[in-house]
Amino acid sequence: MGISVLHVLHSYRAGGMENMIGQMAWELSHSGVAVSICALAGTDEFRNRLPPSTPVWDLQKRRGLDLRCAARLGGIIRELKPDVVHSHNWNALVYSLLALRTSRTPLLHGEHALLYGWERAPWRLWLRRLFYARCDVVHTVSHGQVRDMAALGLTNHLDVSVIRNGVDTRKFSPQDKAQCRRTLGLPVEGPCIGMAARYVPEKRHSLLLKAFEQIAARHPGVSLVLAGAGGNCEAETCEIVSRHPFSSRIFRLGHHNDMAAVYNALDLLVLTSTSEGMSNVTLEAMSCGVPVLMNASCGSEELIQQDINGIVAAMEDAGDVSQAVCALLDQPERLKTMGAQARAGIEQDYPLTKTAAQYATTYAALAGKHRTTGEGA
Repeated sequence: MGISVLHVLHSYRAGGMENMIGQMAWELSHSGVAVSICALAGTDEFRNRLPPSTPVWDLQKRRGLDLRCAARLGGIIRELKPDVVHSHNWNALVYSLLALRTSRTPLLHGEHALLYGWERAPWRLWLRRLFYARCDVVHTVSHGQVRDMAALGLTNHLDVSVIRNGVDTRKFSPQDKAQCRRTLGLPVEGPCIGMAARYVPEKRHSLLLKAFEQIAARHPGVSLVLAGAGGNCEAETCEIVSRHPFSSRIFRLGHHNDMAAVYNALDLLVLTSTSEGMSNVTLEAMSCGVPVLMNASCGSEELIQQDINGIVAAMEDAGDVSQAVCALLDQPERLKTMGAQARAGIEQDYPLTKTAAQYATTYAALAGKHRTTGEGA
């Protein structure tokens, strides 16, 4: 008998978590797991990455607490009768609990990034403890997240599961760098560094752009690639780029469907983010044989073997970023060696099939519990 899983998330648009859900939908379809998706606040063409038969609902959530949205989600759950509801991050957890109310449908909740800023306020942490207790299973994507949650008192009397992200090593594989650059309209000659992310504060595009003033002055042939779109800092970042002293060497690619080509065009991926669970961008770049320079607070200890497949560095200011990037650009052969090691490590430890197997096992256990009780939604 197959298993039906309803994913609930804030929106289904371009993003690492959303991409992972799509990849899992394809991978798990071979194991008899049928996926449906409820997006609280919208979808876009990114839904085309899902298997064609995947039902997707846009609940058109209004600003603030929208009880109408919760009621509609509850109606979909009662009609669909999924074996498992899988919520992702805070908003989805709140609405899933409101929708399920007294239902015994198992709830698997996933946290995909470190908590930051206002999420660490005492009253928010108290609510999280209360809501987590209502879940059948809470999972993260890295052990670093579990340690951070434990430090915040969120794991008391709670068994937190870790299901690490994985990557499609066939799709994200090494390609001809020069050809990828030509295809993307990038300079074929000279080193190329880049970032792939939505334009949100925790990604710190402005920090990398500030550092690039120093990097470009020291390495006249270097280019900076920014891939990604959306987020509340996009307009601000575009303005910084337009006024940048080295704007002619900065290339904004926007949202790009062929991210494997983007990664393969780079000599180094730079991740200045302050809030990551397990970065899908990092996994994909490393799978393409591209070394990664990561901020020390990105859950990097699980992905990076220092000086072997990448570098972890404290990135407090632009000087830190510039110093770390330039030290690597000064040693191109070292970058190539780390890139090869990155690819080998991903193939061994982070194939998509391993992640899919973990999800399948978790879903099966929860579905078995659901069917044993004999209670539906």
